[in-house]
Parts: sequence; structure tokens; C-alpha cells
Amino acid sequence: MAKQISELSWKKRLLIVSYEKKEDQIFIKTKKFISDNKCEIEDRNIEIIFYEKFKNINFSKPEFINNNYGIWLIGYDGMIKDSSFDDNIFLRLFALIDSMPMRKDEKNNDKC
Repeated sequence: MAKQISELSWKKRLLIVSYEKKEDQIFIKTKKFISDNKCEIEDRNIEIIFYEKFKNINFSKPEFINNNYGIWLIGYDGMIKDSSFDDNIFLRLFALIDSMPMRKDEKNNDKC
């Protein structure tokens, strides 16, 4: 049975990516962002969950997707911290996370 993304609250920051098909720019640019920033993503404790045509085999669809394609950043508290209907979120993602109160405690362990 599919889990709720809320099960990851207080364990991971989430980046939810909703796209129609693997040829979509949002999917391609997200995969490139992941490969270019593996250390930074791991250091900030981000789990990336993909929804193709609003489906994921491990997680049920969160309500906020609401049949939209895009990218959402979910904080430890389970709240949406930022969203974008294209890859522009990547331009501000790390700065936004680094400004969060809980991240300030984590930064002592910077690995990248």
C-alpha cells in the first residue's frame, strides 16, 4: 500500500516533482539538477519523489499536486516552502533551505 509523504515529516525535506512524461523539460532538468548537485542534496537531507502522470508506486498523491505539473519543496514540518511550475525553483532552492532555522543547526556538518 502506498505511504503518505507525511510519514517523512521531521525526517526529510522533500522535493516533489510532478510531470507527464520523461521527455518533459521539468523531468529532464530535475534529473540534471540531481546529478550536478548530489552532495548538496544529500547534505541538506532532501528526498526527491517523482510523480509521473500523478502516480508514484511508493507514495500516494499529495492533495497539493491537484493535477498540476511542477516542483514543490516541503519542509521538515510537512508544509510547502516553495513551488514552481518549471525548473526556476532550482535557482533559489539551496539558499532558501539554508535560511531555514533547522538548517542553521545542520550547517555545522557541511560536507560539500
